[in-house]
Formats: sequence, structure tokens, C-alpha cells
Amino acid sequence: MLFTLVLALVQGKRESMQEIKKDKRGVLCLLCGGVLITANWWLYIWAVNNGRILETSLGYFINPLVSMALGMLFFREKLRRLQKIALALAVSGVCAEFVVARSLSAVSIGLALTFGIYGALKKAVSFDPVTGLLIETSAGAPFALAWLIMGQRAGLFFFPYDAATDLLLAGTGIATSIPLILFAFGARRVRLVTLGFVQYVSPTFTFAIGTLIYREPISATRLCTFACVWMAILFYTADALLSGEGRQTEAH
Repeated sequence: MLFTLVLALVQGKRESMQEIKKDKRGVLCLLCGGVLITANWWLYIWAVNNGRILETSLGYFINPLVSMALGMLFFREKLRRLQKIALALAVSGVCAEFVVARSLSAVSIGLALTFGIYGALKKAVSFDPVTGLLIETSAGAPFALAWLIMGQRAGLFFFPYDAATDLLLAGTGIATSIPLILFAFGARRVRLVTLGFVQYVSPTFTFAIGTLIYREPISATRLCTFACVWMAILFYTADALLSGEGRQTEAH
């Protein structure tokens, strides 16, 4: 919240701040988005700290499907032929995981739903990205501060830590804010379907980190799920190149 506040003041967003008073619907959407993204952050951090990196990866693989479904339902976005094939492959991979395991990880589903709905809310508002993120983080900051104070008094936390740890912890806020600002910028300019497939890049890196660095075990079923999703990405990328969608978005 402090980072986005300073960024808003430096960029002279005072006029945008005045718009907050006029667009109550937009503010409500952003406040709801703040709750969703806070839940998403908490679930992701908890999962990573408990050795469930691959479950977070699968969750963010499912998330684009949620984005695409919301795009078609609420924003009347249409799919071209290759896009339909890509979507079918991605859905098949997720369904295979469900059929074999008889369930999907609560971590995966939670991450997918919270961020997918968050993206739809971002597309529905007209605030500039920095102002929007300031409103969102302001919604969660008081609760986070209260939790930190309670935890400190109860002996659960021992802040301040060493200087390096404090800087790293503060740095994660900036490292998270920058991509969210860029996400908000893109959400208003491209279709949710396109945005959904672009989001497959991040969980692919997460998958690599989980398997190659932290050596988390992966089943043949989950590997099949990931393979289907990667094939879907290839089809969608081919469609984007053939249709010139990237150039159209840039021109827009």
C-alpha cells in the first residue's frame, strides 16, 4: 500500500484520486478485488511455505480457464478455431487430473478462482492501474496490520528481523506490485481469453522451480495435465501469430 501510495503521488495521480468519489461502483469492484487478491496472496504464500509449489502451479494453470470462461460469459468474447482447440486441450488436462485423483487440490482451486475473478473485476473498472492497486491494497492493509500487531504481541512474530530479511520481506511487496500494475494495464486492453493464456507463462516457471529446484514429486497424471496445458499454449500462440492479434493489441 505504501509503495503504490508513493508511486501515485510521484506520478501526480491526484486527478485520478478525485475520480474515486464519483465512481462508487468501480471502488466497490476494487475493494472486492482487494479482498480476493489478499486471499490469493495468503494462500500462495502458505502453500509455498508448506511444500506445495506444484499445487500452486496447477492452480495458476487452471486460472486462465476461469478467465476465459468469465470473458465469454460476461464480456461476450469469442473463440477462433485454434483457440477452441487450445481451450479443449487445457480443459482435458485439468479433467484428467480430476478423474484420476478424484479431487482437485483446494489450493489449486482457491488460487484459480480468486485470481480469475480478480481479473474480471479489473477489466470492469476504468481506474488507472496505480490508483486501482492503491485502493485494493488499502482494503487489505488494515487487516494485515492488525494481524501483525496481534502476532507480535502473542510471540508468533519477532519483527524486526535482521536487516537482510527485513529488506527481502519489504521487497516482495514491490516485486508483487509491479506485475499487478502491469496486469491491470493489460486487463483493460486485451481480451480475457488472451490474458488467460498469457498467464500460463508464470505457472510454467513455478512448475520448473518446484520440480528442478525443490525436487517436489510429480505423478504421471499431473505431468499429463501439464503436457496438455503446454500443448494448448502452443496452439494459442500459433493462433495469435497467424491472426496478428499481438500487433492489433499493440496498435490499440
